[in-house]
Amino acid sequence: MNHTAAVSGSKEIVESAWRDQATWSETANRLKAHLMKWRNRAAVAGVLGAFLETFAAVLPASDGEFSWLRPVVALAGAVILAVVPYVLRVKASKDQVRSWVRARSASEALKETIYRYLVGAPPYGPQVSPSQLVKACHDVKEKVRDLWIHAASVVPPQKSRPLTLDIDGYVKSRVNNQVENYYRPRGLERAIAAGRLHNVEFWLGMFATALGAAAGASEATGFAKLAHIGPWVAVVTTAGAAVTAHLAASRYDHEAMIYFGTADRLTALRDEWLVNPDRYTPESVARFVDDCEHAISTENEGWLVKWSEEKAEA
Repeated sequence: MNHTAAVSGSKEIVESAWRDQATWSETANRLKAHLMKWRNRAAVAGVLGAFLETFAAVLPASDGEFSWLRPVVALAGAVILAVVPYVLRVKASKDQVRSWVRARSASEALKETIYRYLVGAPPYGPQVSPSQLVKACHDVKEKVRDLWIHAASVVPPQKSRPLTLDIDGYVKSRVNNQVENYYRPRGLERAIAAGRLHNVEFWLGMFATALGAAAGASEATGFAKLAHIGPWVAVVTTAGAAVTAHLAASRYDHEAMIYFGTADRLTALRDEWLVNPDRYTPESVARFVDDCEHAISTENEGWLVKWSEEKAEA
């Protein structure tokens, strides 16, 4: 095989690897979107069910035209509350969470493998064979064979990806891009979301406390109607619990810290490399790429550990 054919063949293999990576990235996106959609629906349904149950309890009994209203509202609330655990068990189980995280891990592992191959960083070298990339990608995909049913329905988006890369290109397309277009924006987004949920959680708790105090003061104040507030305390408390559960399940606090920390680590590694006068030596390049990829993979591995621990405790 001549040199031109060899280069062309290598680029085709890299293109194929990028398609695999895009497929698993999109698979992870879909799994997460499906998971969060049903979790949010279940949270809203739980609050709605509690509201309907309470509303039915405070509705006056009637023998007239609307005598059906109270039992129908009570039945609707009971049915909704009964369905919520089933929805969570079927559509938002721990196994489905783990499937999403494993798909994301596969996507990141493929991306790391491709970048290491293109730059010639460990475990590869300057004279790396394309067959090594083929085998490495195959091994990653084999670990998520049970998720192929999800990947089979995915059409990966068309994106421009590097087919050849030097170390300066690696800094630009991998390190800078990961910091500026992923970790920092995602960290900011998660921190804002966490702050909003914490505020909602606080004010719902405050509201429930105030309602409970008002209901308890009905006899002392002589305002007997304040006692009617009592049943609604449970509704507000349920809403607060739903927000707390959503905050815990979404892990916004944890994500914000992880994203910020990883961005900070990558920035430090990049800056240390840039001021190194011997940065273009093969040893310096290999060490720099290895450190950057380790920092990125550590963030993803942290997800696997966290969700695995949660599954074991369930």
